[in-house]
Amino acid sequence: MPVNVSTRSLAYLQKVAELSSFTEAAEEFGISQPALSQSLSQLEQRLGVVLFEQDGRRRRLTEAGRRVGDFAAEVLGRARELDAWIQAHHHGEGGELRIGLIDAATLYLLPDALTIFREAHPTVEMRLVVDSTSALCDRLLRYELDLVFAVGPSVPGLIGEELGTEELRIYARRGAGTVDGDPSGAEWALPPEGSRTRALIDAGLADRGIEPIVTLTSQNPDVLRQVAAVGPAWTVLPEAVGGRDPDLVDVTGEAVAHRPLVMLRRRSAPPDARVEALSRLARDVARLRGAATPAR
Repeated sequence: MPVNVSTRSLAYLQKVAELSSFTEAAEEFGISQPALSQSLSQLEQRLGVVLFEQDGRRRRLTEAGRRVGDFAAEVLGRARELDAWIQAHHHGEGGELRIGLIDAATLYLLPDALTIFREAHPTVEMRLVVDSTSALCDRLLRYELDLVFAVGPSVPGLIGEELGTEELRIYARRGAGTVDGDPSGAEWALPPEGSRTRALIDAGLADRGIEPIVTLTSQNPDVLRQVAAVGPAWTVLPEAVGGRDPDLVDVTGEAVAHRPLVMLRRRSAPPDARVEALSRLARDVARLRGAATPAR
């Protein structure tokens, strides 16, 4: 079994070694001299060595005492480091914050929140993971992520908070006849089958009687945007992505689907000041910038 000693008794030992006096050390700690002596006597009994020898009215460390003193300095130093880390953690500083994002589109909605958080918490190491909603939820449940921004709804074991909805619109390369083109005969570049975004798109297209001929799939909306910009494929993108590209035109002028964006965390997760701080920023930025329209 490891040596069973308390940090308090090690602190007493260190102070007596510094002052060479039980009485003065006890005064430093605000305890009685007999209480300090008893604690150090118990330390000697636990270790099975003599720690001090008498030198007139002073106390000096024995060889074993010096060795234990070196150990005490290291342990107490590491204990102070741990205490400083815990205090910083309580105040949302230090450590690693692991954030999951559905795709590059989320970065169009939350860049300000991430930037402000980095500036306000420079000692926090922020790690971003971009993946599908299902993959991110799995990683969150496996304790590999701390906070996820994904497509709703939530799943069992997670708490979901809806930030708003994102409009998905049909885009094609700007040019003659684009708006009047026949979508049933067009090639399409869409997110992969099985993703929540693709399910929303398929349902929205079906409502308009469109059965897309999909020739390319990608989880990355920037890839879909670039494919559509050079033609001839049509695609469905968040307005924040497609609407910024001058080479694309919004074919129908309306949303084909609405994608609910949620902020997810584990139901069992303990309070984390860093997670709370970023969550507040995400809510504020989404509301103030109008990047996400509140769900109806």
